[in-house]
Amino acid sequence: MPDFQLKEYQQSTLNVLSEYYRACLTYNEADTAFYALTKRTYNPAKELPGLPYVCLRLPTGAGKTFVACHAVNLTIREYLQTDQGLVLWLVPSNAIREQTIKALKDRAHPYRRALDQALGNVTVMDIREALYLPRPTLDTSTVIIVSTIQAFRVDDTEGRKVYETSGALMDHFSGYSNAVLEGLETINGSDIPKYSLANVLRLRRPIVIVDEAHNARTSLTFDVLARFNPACILELTATPDTDKNPSNVLYQVSAAELKAEDMIKLPILLQARENWRELLSDAIAKLNQLETQARAEETQTGEYIRPVMLLQAQPRCQTQETLTIDVVKDTLIQDFNIPEKQIARHGQGYKELDNTDILKPDSPSRFVLTVSPLKEG
Repeated sequence: MPDFQLKEYQQSTLNVLSEYYRACLTYNEADTAFYALTKRTYNPAKELPGLPYVCLRLPTGAGKTFVACHAVNLTIREYLQTDQGLVLWLVPSNAIREQTIKALKDRAHPYRRALDQALGNVTVMDIREALYLPRPTLDTSTVIIVSTIQAFRVDDTEGRKVYETSGALMDHFSGYSNAVLEGLETINGSDIPKYSLANVLRLRRPIVIVDEAHNARTSLTFDVLARFNPACILELTATPDTDKNPSNVLYQVSAAELKAEDMIKLPILLQARENWRELLSDAIAKLNQLETQARAEETQTGEYIRPVMLLQAQPRCQTQETLTIDVVKDTLIQDFNIPEKQIARHGQGYKELDNTDILKPDSPSRFVLTVSPLKEG
């Protein structure tokens, strides 16, 4: 597989991040460095005082994960000024966690190739694997632990294991002075540290990468992150928080920059309707029109094109009526006479797209109903 080259806007993003790290080392203050580059006030998280905690704003489709892979190397080399490090890579959902781990573990994938070429020895794991992380692996390679933030909350089963003592991690705590160990969580109020993954993270001061950070900027998240004593936190998102806990947006990429790099492949035609059934009617008419054009194209060129309508339904709610997947499906069948076999549901407990190739000519599906999977790609 050929290596991906950084787009101009991606390289510009990393250049600004590099400038920020240099400024942090010059001023020895994250907020002063941020103001020096942006001329905007820094918004510190009170749970993480003095910590470099900035956001790179990239539109959906701009290659946030690819930028994050290059940012890991940049942070290790230019900010920590070392050869390897520990990275805690946080994602918003289990589905994205699985996608990210699969890509980062695949040595042929551009994400992993970017890491390997820059850092050499890289180890990628999930939380369950990290509970048995050998100290030599951490001493000799860059270790990336991919997880959701929920897995570090103590009301989660995996979260409880993160904070539990484990003999498998005992070796991580030898050779440190009492001054270093005294900041760790201890066993039953004694001076003996828990041999826990949480304490390993605190000892090693991880780089924290937060994917889709607008889902994670809460006081609870800040409390959780503070327990790991991170070296710095880097958010990457298309929609940073601008309200309650505003992100420190260090650099943002515009849609125009994506278009200039030919990253926007399809035209976007937007129409709004107050009545959702009228909107659905217009969308079905457009689908029928596209299908007619696709058949004509196939007759003329032999190229098969399959238009499919993707609809994002609303989550279920106990306090008010919402347009759930089932409501939208029933409306398609009853009001628009759409055959049931043409509708595939994926979300709210349904997985009707699993083990199905919707692009095959013999697939009956014309309508895909989702909730979260739409934003998860």
